[in-house]
Amino acid sequence: DTAELWRSLGGDPLLATQVLQALIEKIKTPTRTEGSITSEAEIDRHLAAAEPLSATCAIFEVVSALQSSKAVRELLPELFPVLLQQVSQTLGQKLPLPTRSSPSEIRKGLQLPEGNPCRLSIKALESVLFKGGNERLVRALRKQRTWTLVENPKTHHEGVCLLVRLLLRSGLITPEIIQSLLPWVNSPSENHRVTSTAFLAQLMSDPMLREKKFLKPVLHILEEKSHDRNSIVRQMAVRGLGNLVYGAPEKLKKHKKFLMVILIRALSDPFSSEVIGESMKAVAKVLKELKEKDIGSSFRDLTQEIRTYFDNEDDALRLWSFVLFGILARLTKRKWKGYFAEQVRQSWVTLLLHLEDPNPRVSVECRATFHLCVPFLGLKRLQTAVNEHLDGTAELKPEELQVDICRHLAKENAELLENLYKSTIMYFFSRWEEIRAVAVKLAGIILEHTDRQRMKWPNLDHLLMSLQFLKKDPSPSVQLVATEVLNDICPGRVLGE
Repeated sequence: DTAELWRSLGGDPLLATQVLQALIEKIKTPTRTEGSITSEAEIDRHLAAAEPLSATCAIFEVVSALQSSKAVRELLPELFPVLLQQVSQTLGQKLPLPTRSSPSEIRKGLQLPEGNPCRLSIKALESVLFKGGNERLVRALRKQRTWTLVENPKTHHEGVCLLVRLLLRSGLITPEIIQSLLPWVNSPSENHRVTSTAFLAQLMSDPMLREKKFLKPVLHILEEKSHDRNSIVRQMAVRGLGNLVYGAPEKLKKHKKFLMVILIRALSDPFSSEVIGESMKAVAKVLKELKEKDIGSSFRDLTQEIRTYFDNEDDALRLWSFVLFGILARLTKRKWKGYFAEQVRQSWVTLLLHLEDPNPRVSVECRATFHLCVPFLGLKRLQTAVNEHLDGTAELKPEELQVDICRHLAKENAELLENLYKSTIMYFFSRWEEIRAVAVKLAGIILEHTDRQRMKWPNLDHLLMSLQFLKKDPSPSVQLVATEVLNDICPGRVLGE
């Protein structure tokens, strides 16, 4: 009956406009009790209470009954923020919710409807967009499952980014909407901070921020939010800073120092691998638009931070660390060439082993980066040999590559061969069986190409003990390789002889 009453009010366009404005105010106006609430969870529950949600459902009924889209189009700059606010406030909530309404108000018909409160808020927002004449947008939102992402607390931020991207494409984001959302970033409610920071992060990829003079304040907000106690807020802040590359590329060099300081700090986020991964993606965007001289002293910190993720358990972090190291290899020309060459010398064994990374995508990225880094070793013959294996799209044969590398180093640079050996045996106890197997195999190839009478660095007793241990490895492939290398090194020899 209540729904029917609201729909009847939507039958008169003039009256409907007034009713919608009143409902907007009902959602926006805080209640007397809000000032006494302290905990964030309690705030979220309280804000999702009866009156705003009832008003949100009423907006859905009024808008659904409208014959004309004019009223909705005119009120969209007000309707969109309050309904998105309701989506954010009801995120993760369940009915029944704590009520603001008095028993007398409930008896009058202001009781809560049944269902998922966030879904009810989304339903109202979708109806406003549809009735405003944006049928194509609504179809796109459904097709890309935007609302499914938005209503899930774990994917809400991604859903908001997708929503904003499609709204920008439709030209529906106005300065009034942006202005309405800016105060949310300092809300005590984590939901509000997540929603608003995700909104601004996606907005950073559009030129309208610069055109409407919002760029400077939004950059300041994102810098501030990169310190937020909520990891998703930090992640979205970092994404937004990286999106400057798309929204205002001509401003990138002006803000390069500011960006690199924040992004490099985010690379060592102690609590969230998502923040680290987001920072890696943002750094990759920024570096592709800069030159070596633009990076300044950040180059050293960035290079060292990236290298710490080469052996990370997280596939995505390993992948992006190799991508970033490859970008730095392309970028390095003069100023940092000597320094980067030393970093390559310290890392090239890791790169060589991860050519057989357990994750195929990581191994592909590692292959490209290894190819870019080999010239920094300064060995032309070795570089030529490596190019034969890595040029083109032919399937890589790692063992043949390893044999060629060891053969050339034995002739050209015994010191680098020693470095290769000492670094390789450190990977005998890698967490990945694929890396353990390839390390054992590579150690055998190195010894095969080493004059052990002349070269005193291979500690055979230590190596033999390690191989005997690996013969009992949980992985059959590691057991097999360890046995083969043992037999090749000293056929018939018993440990301890």
